[in-house]
Amino acid sequence: MMPEIDGLFWYFENGVSEPRPVLLNQARWVRKFKSFNGAEQSWLRDGEYLVGPQPTSAAQ
Repeated sequence: MMPEIDGLFWYFENGVSEPRPVLLNQARWVRKFKSFNGAEQSWLRDGEYLVGPQPTSAAQ
């Protein structure tokens, strides 16, 4: 199930040792997340999950 909140998430994929950052933006991609390589996905397989949204960096 996709979260219904916008933000930057870590996507933990089966069989992959490192998570990848993905972006959820409900206004642009309803019930989808988009990777920074341009791929879009609207599902999570068994054992896959998203962690987030990640906090934004403090202004310096």
